[in-house]
Amino acid sequence: MKIQFSNISDEELFSLLANSKKSVAKSAFEELYSRYSIILYNYCKKILSNENSSSDIFQETFLRVIEASKEGKVMTNFAGYVIRVARNLCLNEKDNIRNTMVYVEDFHLISNQKRDDKELNEIISIALDSLAFEYRESLILKEFLNFSYSEIAEMLDITLPVVRIRIHRAKEKLRKVLSPYSKEINFLLE
Repeated sequence: MKIQFSNISDEELFSLLANSKKSVAKSAFEELYSRYSIILYNYCKKILSNENSSSDIFQETFLRVIEASKEGKVMTNFAGYVIRVARNLCLNEKDNIRNTMVYVEDFHLISNQKRDDKELNEIISIALDSLAFEYRESLILKEFLNFSYSEIAEMLDITLPVVRIRIHRAKEKLRKVLSPYSKEINFLLE
């Protein structure tokens, strides 16, 4: 009898990662990977703003998931767990890198020129980097990765009002920093 992995919950797939049948463990991993790879990679990329570091942390996150399953960890909220692992690895990486800050004020543009998408993405990235980590992380989870407020609260182990406050404050700070470009990036500031 063939198992339909697409119909199995994340938590059950996690427990199957430790299955002694390698084909079952491999199929469980492939299903979890297909469900979370895009979200995790985008999260790492937005938090770290560095493609190489993001790829490394992304891979390390999945390695940690496999290790945890083999250690017999009981999973009750896989989405929250995997984001928390990625978050902790990203924080460690940021501590190790100690990037020099680039301030938005140093990024001069002529305001009446039409900007291309790459330039706007760079402006947004710089502005996001200027936010405190807890604000940036909450905003990225909500606006770029489309998690609900309650999902974010559960992932970050904080209350729902704290999530709302962080996102509100992040948007307020971005409004101030990005006000010269507000017509072009209004989606983020609403």
